Amino acid sequence: MREAVVGGSGPTPFTIVARSADPLRMLEIGLAVGSLLALSGGAWAWSSLAPDALLLTGFWLVAGGLGFGLPTGLLYHLALRRTLLAAGRLPARWWLHPIGLHPLVPPERAFPVMVWCRLGALGCGVAFLGCAVFALGALRTTLG
Repeated sequence: MREAVVGGSGPTPFTIVARSADPLRMLEIGLAVGSLLALSGGAWAWSSLAPDALLLTGFWLVAGGLGFGLPTGLLYHLALRRTLLAAGRLPARWWLHPIGLHPLVPPERAFPVMVWCRLGALGCGVAFLGCAVFALGALRTTLG
């Protein structure tokens, strides 16, 4: 992190320190804003949408997320295996913790592996969203 002191050369009652953006803090802000948006969206859906619409939307989000995420996740694992095997860095039981093996992927071959990884994660996220929407619909049906 780079720091720059802003102010005059003499003693001052306070010093302003300008810092560059910290990626970890930016991630925390994104998670906080995303959580607030998710809670707000859930509250809106609870009060505005019929339970049947929530159940149906949740079902199709889960089906679509799994239908997209499972094949792309498989392609990610195959691409990771192929890349690590070609580089001579494929450990035993590599499929148990594949994300930890990303530093072993040669930089010139990392792009296709990471594209499939992110696409599989997107499908998983859509399926999780569908589970949450379906659960919201089920709660709304049960609780009235």
